[in-house]
Amino acid sequence: MNAGMPHELRRLRALFQSCDPVPERALAGAYAAMSRRAGYRDAVALHLIGDSAESSAVVRSLGAPEPRVFTFAMPGRVLELDLAPVEDDRYRVSGMVLNRSGGTPPRGDVVLRHRSGESASELDEHGAFHGAEVPRGPLSVVFRPLRSAPAVADWVVC
Repeated sequence: MNAGMPHELRRLRALFQSCDPVPERALAGAYAAMSRRAGYRDAVALHLIGDSAESSAVVRSLGAPEPRVFTFAMPGRVLELDLAPVEDDRYRVSGMVLNRSGGTPPRGDVVLRHRSGESASELDEHGAFHGAEVPRGPLSVVFRPLRSAPAVADWVVC
């Protein structure tokens, strides 16, 4: 533990680690995901501007779980990502990249970095993408447009 940390906080940390430890699978997944954060040094920031989990809606449907929707902004574009639960620990990915100016749909691909690795999906002629299933846990989104610098989002937990 950090020697500069106050004694009380070290004891509190030890108490949490002994009574409610982080599951090894979650810890290993987080470290594996963070090890892949390099590789996009000249990237543009992809800012999270919306998360359906923070919605103030009181009424939820009683049927199947609703998808979680993330909205990211970058210079001149918006990326929307839908995560639909398919199993207890997996999501099916779909989304769209839109030009703010109403120009032609962007070209490129969207890469999702997660605890099990990466999965890439090419944008179709409308700017939409459909990805494979991704595991629950840390997730980072990278938009790699053709002939431009990539845009990278901070990690989120889903």
